[in-house]
Amino acid sequence: MVAHTRRSVAITPARRVLAVVSAFLLVIGWQLGHPLTAFADGPTTFSNTSSIAIPATGTPNQIGPGSPYPSNITVSGMAGAVSKVQVRFNALTHSTLNDVDALVVAPSGENLVVLSDIGDPNTLAFANNATLTFDDAGPAVSAGNVATGTYRPTNTGSTDAFASPAPTASNQTTLAGAFTGIDPNGSWQLFIVDDASGDVGTMAGGWSLIITTEVAAVATTTTVTSSDTTSTTGSSVTFTATVRAGGAPVTSGTVQFAADGTNFGTPVSVNSSGVATVSTSSLTEGTHLIRGTFSGVSGFLTSNGTVSQRVDNATTINDRTYCNAGPITVPTSGVGAAQPYPSNIFVTGLTGQITKVTAQLRGVSHTAPIDLDILLAGPTSTRNLFLMSDAGGQNPISNLNLTFDDAAGSALGTSPTSGTYRPTRITDETAENMPAPAPALSGATALSTFDGQTANGTWSLYVLDDATGDGGGISGGWCLTIASSSPTVTTLAASPNPSSVGQSVTFTATVTSGGSPVTAGTVQFSEGATALGAPVTVAADGTATLTTSTLAAGTHTITASYGGTASLQESEDELSQVVNRVVSTTTLTSSENPSEVGDALTFTATVTAGGAPVTTGDVTFTVDGLDSQLVAAALSAEHGIGVRAGKFCAHILVDTLLEEGSDEHDSAVRVSAGLASTPEHVARLVAAVTALAADGPGAEYELTQQGWAPVDDTRELDAPLPW
Repeated sequence: MVAHTRRSVAITPARRVLAVVSAFLLVIGWQLGHPLTAFADGPTTFSNTSSIAIPATGTPNQIGPGSPYPSNITVSGMAGAVSKVQVRFNALTHSTLNDVDALVVAPSGENLVVLSDIGDPNTLAFANNATLTFDDAGPAVSAGNVATGTYRPTNTGSTDAFASPAPTASNQTTLAGAFTGIDPNGSWQLFIVDDASGDVGTMAGGWSLIITTEVAAVATTTTVTSSDTTSTTGSSVTFTATVRAGGAPVTSGTVQFAADGTNFGTPVSVNSSGVATVSTSSLTEGTHLIRGTFSGVSGFLTSNGTVSQRVDNATTINDRTYCNAGPITVPTSGVGAAQPYPSNIFVTGLTGQITKVTAQLRGVSHTAPIDLDILLAGPTSTRNLFLMSDAGGQNPISNLNLTFDDAAGSALGTSPTSGTYRPTRITDETAENMPAPAPALSGATALSTFDGQTANGTWSLYVLDDATGDGGGISGGWCLTIASSSPTVTTLAASPNPSSVGQSVTFTATVTSGGSPVTAGTVQFSEGATALGAPVTVAADGTATLTTSTLAAGTHTITASYGGTASLQESEDELSQVVNRVVSTTTLTSSENPSEVGDALTFTATVTAGGAPVTTGDVTFTVDGLDSQLVAAALSAEHGIGVRAGKFCAHILVDTLLEEGSDEHDSAVRVSAGLASTPEHVARLVAAVTALAADGPGAEYELTQQGWAPVDDTRELDAPLPW
């Protein structure tokens, strides 16, 4: 239960009117150049009376957070900014108060450890139903019996660790330093931890906040910006605070800059534009909260603004290996993310797409490596994998160099040594819960998940210790070795195309990448599966050529295949090369022309192409005046040889042998030789055709409706058919 109690003047309707009127007068006064004094709102008490068990288990031999964790108080209705805060623990009982750590967190994230490691560790402190009020003006909490009273925030130990969801404890030591100037409204949190065993306690009455605010007529806003929100260690970063009120710049007062709650530099006066700047090059690797706090002047409230500053170690580059040499520190107690979280490597200058990634962790030490979850995320956050998770065993390792490569012979075992391993994630152990800003887990198990992606951009390594009681780190940072290749385009051309049989044809393959000529690698020309010569080296202009004159007549599919290099991908192109038959010229001469019947004649055909003799092929000699039907009729009537006139199913062969388009030679006689044909049959046919070619038909023929027939044929034509 949260109770709200006004411990100063109650806000009555009359007071609200007065406050409004006062605010109005203060605005008018500011506009006329007469700033007025601010007034206080409060002190107002806000309480959560629910009991808190310390630790949550309520048993003396346990350590860990209290319950509830956290305990919340909601503050509302407060005007202005905080000028004073008191924290009260109600009815606190604990047998060893030295072991109680208490962190108070404001709605805007500011925090302060109000109690931790009090007194002499050899003289244990204890409390018995005591009410402790923490006020900057009180004395420190001492050893022994801590009685009811007012004390200043007391922390005499080392850095305190509060489990998630608690934030990292600030370096502030006073309530004023932590909370002055902030807006008090919202949810305040109390995180209580018992950091040692053997004791137990409670805060039976819960806890309270007593808050006083400063209310001025004119509120201010402070906006902080960075010259480069992602910088590298050693580089100078300039932070600018701009202070405004009512839309106008505040021209007096100072701004104090702080990193993670620790001031750096001296207060900086705002200029006539309401601007104060400071530069620093001392920020360490990691993410820092930079705050600029305006001091306030008469008539103006204090205000502050923040900006998140990411600082990375500069990436070192050696060929294709990129390294961040900054150490990564794993928490020594409790579950938590390492620092920095993440550690980043910036990859630039690589072309093409990733073909292989290896990762190296340098100087890995841990008391129980099985507790380490190490996630690698590429420039595309959906591409990520665990280099190791729940692997490595429970025995301590010290200063190991671990390389992760998909091609490694083994996974990371229970007793690893320096060497090369496959990424290893044992999924039957505790499920990984990588806190933000780690990306959602992709489920990938191999570094090949990055293949085909661009390599340039931010690569992040997230290291988490998922169990308590151990610690370690990666003292030498980490490296990535990335192989990539660029896509290529191969374009094939031929000259001439079409070509003729025996003519030289030059094939030219042009290889480019990103629009520029490729100057390395080879091109293999081929027809189907048959290589045309040896691979041809690409010239300086990105071309490779092959010249050949051996292609036969017809259409040929020619392919040019670029073989690629370590940095260039393969590619190919093809074309259809048409090779035409050569146009020939045939000249026919006779040994005697004119001649007489019975003279022996020799006909000579001379075939040339392009002025050169043709040395292959056949020449067919024919006698005009004998069409195919007359030849068939003469062979039948005079020689008893039956043939068929016409092309029939041999039309393709006939078209090839005869001159296309000629009215005189558009058909042929087809002779079929069967299985029963003998050499004598063939000789008889050749003799008959020879006689027809030399002397013509022996009888006179006339063309009838049934075709050519002998005139005055004396043969018996009405003989019965044999079938």
